[in-house]
Amino acid sequence: MGNHIKQLNVTFMAAEDRILLRLNTTGREEFRIWLTRRVVRKLARELGGAERRLLGLENPQSGYVAPGARAIQEFQREARTADVDFGERFEDKADALPFGADPVLAAGCEVQLQGESASVALVLGNKRTLNFVLDVRGIHGTLAMLQKAVAHSDWELGQELESPAPPRVGQAGLH
Repeated sequence: MGNHIKQLNVTFMAAEDRILLRLNTTGREEFRIWLTRRVVRKLARELGGAERRLLGLENPQSGYVAPGARAIQEFQREARTADVDFGERFEDKADALPFGADPVLAAGCEVQLQGESASVALVLGNKRTLNFVLDVRGIHGTLAMLQKAVAHSDWELGQELESPAPPRVGQAGLH
């Protein structure tokens, strides 16, 4: 994916017991990925850790964890997503579907810090990898959307996606 994420959409699909992740890009491509409970749990845990490190709330090398880190993290997430339009309609006007019209199953994920952003790699069942980069605001929005989608499931992911404030209603889009 040689361009940037324009919108991201996360929807729980009860019939599949999976989350459908849709990314569309500035290059007018759309990627459709199935996320299982296991992958969502790992992705949420790793994005949450990246978020805390980027916010300076923890440093794994030194063992530092800021007092009240989770509360500060939630406050920052809410503040940075306050102006995100979670009700914006996802654009279905892609010129290309690089992996096809049917969603591809994500078999795993990895998140690594890359400067002031997090690099996300979704390892796919078609033996390919979808790589994309999220800044702190993108991480906040992605976690909020995952939280909203998981709320419609019975996955009970616990602290990975807990938040004192429920996410706003509507589809989600990031620009």
